[in-house]
Amino acid sequence: MKMKKYPCVYMRGGTSKAVIFHKKDLPANTAAWDSIFLKTMGTPDVKQIDGMGGTVSSTSKIAVISKSEHPDADVDYSFYQVDIKIANVDTKSNCGNISSAIGPFAIDEGLVPAVEPVTVVRVFNTNTHKLIEEHVRVEDGQAAVYGDAAIQGVPGTGSPIEMYFLDPAGAATGKLFPTGHCKDTFNVPDYGPIEVSLLDCSNPVVFVRATDLSIKGTELTELNGNTKVMEHLERIRCIAAQKCGFVEHWEEARTKSTSVPKISIVSSPQDYTDMDGNVVPAATMDLCVRAISVGSVHKAYPMTVTICTGAAALLKGTIVNELTHVEVGTRKVRLGHASGVTDVIMDIKGNTVIKGGVLRTARRILDGNIYIRE
Repeated sequence: MKMKKYPCVYMRGGTSKAVIFHKKDLPANTAAWDSIFLKTMGTPDVKQIDGMGGTVSSTSKIAVISKSEHPDADVDYSFYQVDIKIANVDTKSNCGNISSAIGPFAIDEGLVPAVEPVTVVRVFNTNTHKLIEEHVRVEDGQAAVYGDAAIQGVPGTGSPIEMYFLDPAGAATGKLFPTGHCKDTFNVPDYGPIEVSLLDCSNPVVFVRATDLSIKGTELTELNGNTKVMEHLERIRCIAAQKCGFVEHWEEARTKSTSVPKISIVSSPQDYTDMDGNVVPAATMDLCVRAISVGSVHKAYPMTVTICTGAAALLKGTIVNELTHVEVGTRKVRLGHASGVTDVIMDIKGNTVIKGGVLRTARRILDGNIYIRE
C-alpha cells in the first residue's frame, strides 16, 4: 500500500511552528482532515516521533489557507491545535503566533499581490470569525525574512511584522466577559474557592493570581512537575470551559476542550531568570505572567493570550488590572513571561476593545510534501 502525499509548507510564526496546507490540496470531505493532521504531527505519542510535531503544544499546530470570500479579507485561515498525548484536534481557538506566518505565506504563495515595501494582508480567522491585519515587509516580490526585529523566545532577529487583532472581544463566546463579571469565584473540587477573571478577547483566558496558588509566579517549566498545582490549574480551566459553554460538565473539558480556555498565572512585577538564563528585572515589566497551554507551561507567552492579557490589564475590576503597574491612560502593557518581556499595544474605549497590536517575525523553514500512511 502506498502512502498518500499532500503539498505543504513548514513555517515558524512567532514562537510557534506549524504545517500549513492550501485548502485546495486537502480532501473535499473535511471529515478526513483530523486523521491527516494527527498523522502529520505523529499524535498520539509523547515523542511525536513518526510526524512533524515537536512534543510541545507550540510545535504541534496546523493551518489551512485559502482565498477569502469575506469582503474585508484577502485570505481565510483555519487553525488546528493537535494534541500530543491524545488523538484530538481542537478547533475552538486561534493561535496568534501562527497567525503571523499567514501574511508571509499568502504573499509567497501568490494569494495576495506583493507590494513593496510593505504589503498589508487582511486575514479572516475562521475559528474566531475575527479579522487580523498584518503589515509584512516585501523585497523582490517575496516576504522579507531578514531584519532587526527581535522577539522574546526566538534567537536572532528577523523582518518585523506588525499585527493588529481587530475587534477581538468575544472571539469564542461572543462576550468579552463570558460570565458577565470582571471577577468570579470558582469552587474547585478538592481545592476550594478561588477568585479568577475570565475574559474572551482574541481567545478565552482564565486568569489566576500566583499567590492564590501558593507559588511565586516566576516559575518556568519546573512547574510542570508540581502535580498538585497543575491539577488545580486544570480543574480551574475545566470549570472555565463549562462557564464558556464549551462543555456541559467541567470534567469533559479534559478531552473535549483541551486548548481553550488558556490559563494565565499573574503576579506583580518581580525579578526572575528567563528560559535562556537571562535576568529579567521587575522594572522592565508592568505585569509578570506565565501561561499554561494544553497541560504544560508555555515556554514564552501565546499571542492571543497576550492580547487578552493586555485587555484585562487595562480593564478596571479584573484581578489582572489590580496587579498591573501602568499609568492611567497608557496603551502599552509590558508582559514579563517565561522568555522575556513582550509589549502589547491596546486600543480600548470604555469597555470596548477596538484592537490589540503586537510585533512578530516569521519565516518559511521548508516546503514539499508530507507523507501520510493510510
